[in-house]
Amino acid sequence: MHEPIQPTDRPRIDTHKLWWAIGVLLVAIMAAFQVYDVLRRRAIVLETTERNYASLARSLAEQTDRLLLSVDTALKETAAGDTSPRSIPSNRLLRQRMSGLPQLRGLLVLGADGKLLASAGAQQLISIADRVYPGLVHDQTTNSYVSPALRQGDGKSLILPIARRIATSDGKLRGVSVAFLDLDYVARAYASVDLGPGTEIVWLNLEGRVVARFPDNGGELGQLFVEKSTLARGLSVDRGNTAVGHARRDGRDITFARQPLAVLPVALVASVDNATVLKPWNVQAIHSAVRTSLFCLSVLLLLTLVLRQLKRREQAEASLRVQTALLDELFESAPEAIVMLDREQRVMRVNREFTRMFGLSPEQASGRPLIELIVPDELKADTRRAALAVRGGGHTSIETERVRSDGGRVHVSELRAPIAVPGTSIAGFAIYRDITERRLAEAERTKLESRLRQAEKLEAIGTMAGGIAHDFSSILTAILGYGEMARNAAPESGVIRRYVTNVLAAANRAKALVDQILAYSRTTRGKHSVVNPRVVVQETLGLIRALLPVNVKLDVQLSTTRTTVIADPTQIHQLVMNLCTNAVQAMRSGGTLSLTLDTVDTPQDCELSHGLLAAGHYVRLSVRDTGCGMESDVLEHIFEPFFTTKEPGRGTGLGLALVQGIVSELGGAIDVASQPGAGSAFHLYLPRSDEVAIGTLGTVLSLSKGAGERVLLVEDERPLMLLAEEMLAALGYEPAGFTRPSDALDEFQADPSRFDVVIVDYLMPEMTGTELTKQLRGMRADMPIILMSGYEGPVLLQEAFSAGIEHVITKPLALQQLAETIARALAQISTH
Repeated sequence: MHEPIQPTDRPRIDTHKLWWAIGVLLVAIMAAFQVYDVLRRRAIVLETTERNYASLARSLAEQTDRLLLSVDTALKETAAGDTSPRSIPSNRLLRQRMSGLPQLRGLLVLGADGKLLASAGAQQLISIADRVYPGLVHDQTTNSYVSPALRQGDGKSLILPIARRIATSDGKLRGVSVAFLDLDYVARAYASVDLGPGTEIVWLNLEGRVVARFPDNGGELGQLFVEKSTLARGLSVDRGNTAVGHARRDGRDITFARQPLAVLPVALVASVDNATVLKPWNVQAIHSAVRTSLFCLSVLLLLTLVLRQLKRREQAEASLRVQTALLDELFESAPEAIVMLDREQRVMRVNREFTRMFGLSPEQASGRPLIELIVPDELKADTRRAALAVRGGGHTSIETERVRSDGGRVHVSELRAPIAVPGTSIAGFAIYRDITERRLAEAERTKLESRLRQAEKLEAIGTMAGGIAHDFSSILTAILGYGEMARNAAPESGVIRRYVTNVLAAANRAKALVDQILAYSRTTRGKHSVVNPRVVVQETLGLIRALLPVNVKLDVQLSTTRTTVIADPTQIHQLVMNLCTNAVQAMRSGGTLSLTLDTVDTPQDCELSHGLLAAGHYVRLSVRDTGCGMESDVLEHIFEPFFTTKEPGRGTGLGLALVQGIVSELGGAIDVASQPGAGSAFHLYLPRSDEVAIGTLGTVLSLSKGAGERVLLVEDERPLMLLAEEMLAALGYEPAGFTRPSDALDEFQADPSRFDVVIVDYLMPEMTGTELTKQLRGMRADMPIILMSGYEGPVLLQEAFSAGIEHVITKPLALQQLAETIARALAQISTH
């Protein structure tokens, strides 16, 4: 055993990173301290501003209260005179009260009805008072009110209306006394105070709206100073009655101090723009940032020079360490499992991927023969031969299986080769790559390719079916058309009528089979209705008996219970025919074919061999035979399309696939039991319905007859055109048949009102039926048009609907279908 090559030097601390960490930490501490110092200075500036403006607000509030005291006294004296209703101050008395009050521009008294009772020096302000204070007359909740200042005629002078309620002795309203304060006088009084740049003094009323502003910057008054919520929540300092806060106003951050006035219901607010206050701080912050940045760069530069010299001394030593570590890391980090072996095929060293892949740690694997660790018993002989080849200097590469420590197997590709290292006895190595996912991907790809081939087969069938549908439908059209006319012409109870009826039933079966092939290849659904399965099975038994060999006995047991299913009658017919045909072919030496139809109820969900049968009520169709039976591997594939065990020419592999498709579409399930030599049993469960069957296949309904209406018929095949003319004539209509769309178009264009209904074929040489319809609609928009086609699908129906065609009939034409469709078309046009 040899230990892995290890570096001789002890691990060393990365001094470069350590010094860089110390230098970066030192720089970060200095930067953080500088940021803290800058922010602390900013906080100090804002706190100092708050204190200064709180003092300013109190000082200005005291000065304002002294200035407004005489004004308020004049208002109170006016309001507190004789309280009798007839005592009204005179103009002379008001002038006396204004004397000595230069700050007043006017004084007046309004009655309870808003009319002027007395005035002094305010004649030009009466209209302003009438406009500002009518609401105060009716508001009983306040004794005084201050409105936003108003500009006088010159647009420069501002006056502030101040109102006080005048009440009688019993508390009733006598009127309102109004004083007009000259704000220019107040501004001159404030001029003695050094407000500083960015400072603004505003007066707020009880609503928080600006009633006066100093200095007057020409802005609008009456607006909110700041949001009420901000005015309430933003008060961060409360010194007595002075509240200090911060807010966002007109896109600027401000600091404000609010001091209520004692004389009037007004609050004085002193505010300053924070940008102005913080301007000196910004300069100091920039200087501090520059100094700190230069100092940090110097420290980093010095550290870089020191570490560069230290790095040069360590490069040689580091190069050796890198080479050694690179080899170890290359071995350990390889994406494949690698194991080093000595000459006796014992494990010397394994990498991490080997431990992950096989579940063996290095301690568990070291010193043990590799063949005992991961090689299955049945592959040990091949492994010994590979080891001998490697010992002889050869290389081996195979895909095989190996065993994990937990007993599970894993698919791997194994590469073995010899190695030689001077001074050691390493004899070889083995590399393993997990190819399990690749195997699964290949299996999935094989399955998808198989499905693709099946899809291509289905597409081929669909193409073939679509190609023959038109020709075969033309043949069936003649059979059904002439057959129906022959049946109508035959005596009611004669043998000929019965023979013709049987011929029509067989032709309808052929038409339904063509439709079913198209439905299978195009994944379209049949036309479902309420069907009595017992009646359909009885009708199918006639065909089955004709197919039975003489050595096969038929045993039929049909339930007498009247029950129905929601299905296409042709689908039930196909289920019985396909199952019975397969059963007969499985009994070449004879036997018994049993067919049973009964009802079952399942109280809970149960798992069948092919599908989950949900709890409910079902009709069970069982077909048993005593034939050769099937092996289990065959039983797994019987419902796959094109899977068949018959010799070429005796089966296509579509019968049981169609059975499963029909049962799945109807919401049922299938249970199959079979043993080689003991025969097979197919049990089909179809959901039971409580509805009553609407009729049987042999029911002949009365035909809707015409009254000589003129029908324009366009069919490119002349025999079918002549047949359709005879059918229309038999129904009482007057047909005009054409084989060329251009001839029909010329005939219609000559007299569009001549015809009552138009029947056109879809596929014609010159133009399609929808294209012809669009031209006919251009000449007569209300003309009822019926489209004929050998097959129908969503694409055809959508194209017909886009062309304005509401009635589509399929070939082969049935007399009943033709009569009903024409009657509906004529009835629809008559309602319009």
